[in-house]
Amino acid sequence: MIKNLLLGILMIMTASCEKGNQKTLLKEEKVQSKEFYYTILGYGMPDMERQRLVEGISEKWKIKNIDVAGCEVTQELMDSVAVENKKTYAALEKRYGKDWQVRYEKDIQAFITKQADIMDILIINKPFREKLKSCNTEIDGVLKEVRQLGNSEVYEVIVYNFDKNYKKIICCTVQVDTKTRTVNLIK
Repeated sequence: MIKNLLLGILMIMTASCEKGNQKTLLKEEKVQSKEFYYTILGYGMPDMERQRLVEGISEKWKIKNIDVAGCEVTQELMDSVAVENKKTYAALEKRYGKDWQVRYEKDIQAFITKQADIMDILIINKPFREKLKSCNTEIDGVLKEVRQLGNSEVYEVIVYNFDKNYKKIICCTVQVDTKTRTVNLIK
C-alpha cells in the first residue's frame, strides 16, 4: 500500500516537471475560454493546492495561470515569462488598481474558508446527499472542483469520482449560494 502511494507521488512529481510548450498552452487557453482572461505565466514545480485555489477564483478576477515549462527552464524562458507577466501585471493594475495583488491574495486565502462553508451547506442538503448515494460516493470522500461564479456568493461545484480505470466520472454539478445557504442541482 505504502509502496504504491510512494510510486504514485513519484509519478506525479515526474509528470509535473516535464517541459511544457508555451505556444500550445496559450492556444488551448484561447480555445477553451470565450471570455477575456488575463494570463499569468509560470514555470517550475507546480503548487497543486494553490493552483486549485487560483482556479476557484479565476472567473471573479478573469485571471488564468498557465505553466509554460516544468522544472527544466532556460534563462531565455525565464526572461520571456518575466516580460510577458510584466505586461499582464500592468494591465491588471490598470483594471483593478495598484493594490490588486494584495486583494487577489486575500481572495485566494478567503477561498479556503469558503470551500469549508460550501461543504457545510452541502452536507445538510438532503437532495445532494441522495445524489451522492446514487453515485456511490460517501459524504466524507467527496472529490470536487469549486469555482466562484463572477463576483457573487454563488459557487459552482462539480462532484466527481473515478472508475476502476481511473477515468474521471462526473456525479453531479450544483450551484451553492453561500449567502442564502441554498443548493441548486444542475445535473
